[in-house]
Amino acid sequence: MFLSYCQCHHLPNPKFQNTKPLRIAETRGVQSIRKASTRNIRSLPKLSRNNSWYASLLQHCSRERLLEGGLQLHADMIKSGFDSDTYLRSSLLGLYVRCESLDCVRTLFDTAGSLRTNLVSWNSIITMYFRLGLIEEALSAYLELRRSGFAPDQYTLSVLIGAVQERGDLRLGIQLHCVCVKFGYGEEEFVANSLIKMYAAFGRTDASSRVFEKIRGGSGSSVAWNSMIARHVEDERYEDGLKLYEKMMNVGSATTPLTLSSVLRACAAREQISEGKQVHSQVMVRGFVPNVILETALLEFYSRCGELDDARKVFERTEDKNVLTWNAMIRGYSQEGYIEEAFELFRAMRRGRMVSDKFTFPALLSGAATGEDCEFLQQFRSIHACIIKTGLESDRFVGASLVTMYSRNRRLEEARLAFDDTSSKDIGVWASMISACAKNKQGAQAIALFSEMLLLGVTPGPSVFPSLFAACGELSALEMGKQIHGYGSKNGLLSDSAAQNSLITMYSHCGLLVDARRIFSSVPDPNVVSFNSIISALAQHGHATEAYELSRGMELVGVRPDGVTLLNLLSAFNHAGLVEEGLESFSSMEETYRIEPTYQHYACIVDSLARAGEIDKAFGLIGAMPFEPDASLWRIVLGACAKHGNLETGKRIAEQLVELEPDEATNYVLIANVYARVGRCAEATKIRNVMAARGLQKEEGFSWIEIDRRIYKFGVEDRSHPRSEDIYVGLGELTTEMKAACYVPDVSFTLHDMEAGPAQGKPDKISDNSSA
Repeated sequence: MFLSYCQCHHLPNPKFQNTKPLRIAETRGVQSIRKASTRNIRSLPKLSRNNSWYASLLQHCSRERLLEGGLQLHADMIKSGFDSDTYLRSSLLGLYVRCESLDCVRTLFDTAGSLRTNLVSWNSIITMYFRLGLIEEALSAYLELRRSGFAPDQYTLSVLIGAVQERGDLRLGIQLHCVCVKFGYGEEEFVANSLIKMYAAFGRTDASSRVFEKIRGGSGSSVAWNSMIARHVEDERYEDGLKLYEKMMNVGSATTPLTLSSVLRACAAREQISEGKQVHSQVMVRGFVPNVILETALLEFYSRCGELDDARKVFERTEDKNVLTWNAMIRGYSQEGYIEEAFELFRAMRRGRMVSDKFTFPALLSGAATGEDCEFLQQFRSIHACIIKTGLESDRFVGASLVTMYSRNRRLEEARLAFDDTSSKDIGVWASMISACAKNKQGAQAIALFSEMLLLGVTPGPSVFPSLFAACGELSALEMGKQIHGYGSKNGLLSDSAAQNSLITMYSHCGLLVDARRIFSSVPDPNVVSFNSIISALAQHGHATEAYELSRGMELVGVRPDGVTLLNLLSAFNHAGLVEEGLESFSSMEETYRIEPTYQHYACIVDSLARAGEIDKAFGLIGAMPFEPDASLWRIVLGACAKHGNLETGKRIAEQLVELEPDEATNYVLIANVYARVGRCAEATKIRNVMAARGLQKEEGFSWIEIDRRIYKFGVEDRSHPRSEDIYVGLGELTTEMKAACYVPDVSFTLHDMEAGPAQGKPDKISDNSSA
């Protein structure tokens, strides 16, 4: 009834004669503001205008963010002489701040002197600058506030701490912390929560913990607890996060959906299924669902723990599925290897007209299988086409996932195209491309990309260094590796265990076992990967006994060996020729460590037996293992047949290889070498003729050498270097000196890998290598 009167301006025989005229005028004013009509405002009787009337309408405009209506009221206030009222000025300022009208705020604040004597006004100005991302202006306004003689309050400091966090200035943040302590707010919960978040954002969990422990009252609010638990989880300190959650429960602080989502992430990372299900029970008991954050966390928890049936139940029970829940379920199927199910879910998502976002495609691509003949590679390519169609190919998250997918499928050229299409390349995209090059044995490209990244001003992160050290190790580029090591150490980017473990491997590959040991000794809390890295290094350098002792010693410090540890140990015995010790360790894997031997463990033992000349035993083990042997394993034994002149077994293996890979030139070269070893050159020549008839050529091999911080690549009879003539002159002189020292090259394994046989006098061809 009352609203009808306001809209119609009058009604005959009203039933609310006792209503104050002022309230009627105010409500009519609100209706006018909603219509954004100056004529309606000015048509009201003049006697209805007073401070309360303007204050009420300004409050409404601020609440509804009606900037145009606020400007009309401001003009009317000036005309009516109410613009000098301090309270109305503050209300106007609040309205302009809420509407984020920077020009109006600055004009009003500069012309209305009374606003500068009000701390609330200063706080409004600082808050607005912060919300608009004008961090420098927010800090300048604070300095002006201090020069005006005002002391900041809790709200001022909290906003400034957020501004410093946004600016990424830890040093200034520490100074602000000192200001908080100076004015007595350091232990106040409101300010402490902001400090906790700031230190957490800078990765200073230790400082966050100290602030948290000093909160006045002892326990802190759920906001503080959430910040601390979330920070521990972000830092992958899952056990600390779970302990903090237990403490939170003990002190009786109320849990929130944010609390439980962080705890679920910790449970997922540690695969603590029982604990995660208890959290799920709390979610249900406390009535926190439906809640998209929690439901997504539950989906990811069950998916990461391999409980896809439970994850699907949560997904199906989610009433209002949004893109986050779809992404989580797709990612769960994809990462567990259920690629077809992930694609079907993606299709169902599109049928339901749910718009995919920049995280949908990375979720779908995360399950890209490894290997050159990926069953789903064509489907992944179709997803790439869909990405281009939706215009997301330039997004950094999508670009990084495409690079990783093509890299895992050994499609480096396509990975590079996806990298080049990504316009906003952050460190994540660069790290993905560098990793792709390193994993596909293109170490020189990886190092070149790193140099290009630095030239473009992209700041490296810890994630890029493991790939760089792997690249340097592959190339034996010791000096380059040392430079990158120095750069990373100087900038504090090598505290990550993955980088330290890669350093161990790099120095080992470059022949510096002493440095590899030194890096391992400096790791504060070595994990199983750290032990595996140093055991592998010892294995490569023939220190089988030390590798074995270290594998036993790791158990004493609470690190349990895994399958990789035992594989490295078997490799150590293999390189040292300790066949019996290797067989003994292999036989005791399941009994002692409860680890079932994988294909790689069997392959290592087969290699060990083959190297020792136990070819029949190696052949027998291949037949007895619970895996289908691939061509590379047969080649190991065939190579041993060539070395030891075992023609009969070599023939049987040759048949297997030709059946598996009829177009692989290496297989024919090895078969020819078996015949050559036993002096049957006619058969060897026949094999070479078969290769020629089929147009098969062995892939050319290359080597690398680092001179004066530059990496050179060279191959047989390579003349691409501008100084190749000088190189060959020097090579000839070295060959002459070698012959004078009675050195005779062993050409038994290479004769049938060249264009001519021994009778044509070609052994010198082995020496013809030139840098390129």
